[in-house]
Amino acid sequence: MKFALEQLKSLSLSGSRPIIISDADEVILHFSEILSEYLLKNGMYVNFTSYALEGNIKYSDTDEPVDSALFRELIDDYFENYVEKQPLVKGVAEHLENLSAFCDIVILTNIPHNFADRRRKKLIEAGLDYPLISSSGPKGPVMKAIRRLTPEKLIFIDDISHHHKSVAKFVPDSLRIQYIANGHLDSIEKKSKYCHHRCRDWSHIEQVIREYIQGL
Repeated sequence: MKFALEQLKSLSLSGSRPIIISDADEVILHFSEILSEYLLKNGMYVNFTSYALEGNIKYSDTDEPVDSALFRELIDDYFENYVEKQPLVKGVAEHLENLSAFCDIVILTNIPHNFADRRRKKLIEAGLDYPLISSSGPKGPVMKAIRRLTPEKLIFIDDISHHHKSVAKFVPDSLRIQYIANGHLDSIEKKSKYCHHRCRDWSHIEQVIREYIQGL
């Protein structure tokens, strides 16, 4: 959290346009499918019976869950080997470019800080040259810090319900959009009661944001 707030000091915003603050994993970048590939190569698999990683990663030969003490090591090793390999979600570059004509865009991603520069470089090379803030934990406090920088409309996009809950608490006047790129995960996760819209793809997200800004 402290490191994320330090990054905000160098954030350059227009000050006169709405700001879209978007998550990366399962919103801009595919995550779970690539994670499954990584796990299979290491004798494990992920069985998403709920919208959580911890407890759903199991050993292929025993079906026993991976110990929680190993979980963080696995995620770090995954990013070490796959952070540049995560493909963009369909349509995201096009629709963010459209939205950037009248909104500032910030990517707020919960990724270990030592991988942030590699993710930033990958996104820039893919045509998404937007400020990236690496963080950890609930995203409400970071959103509150962004709110202090501008009186303009804030639009928050994330796949995870507890982040929407946190943002609703700290920045209740924000527009909150839930989007889950992976079809299976989208089917097992209920719409967060803390979001305003559950979108089906980036075309839908752009439509919702345009209507919100235009006051429709």
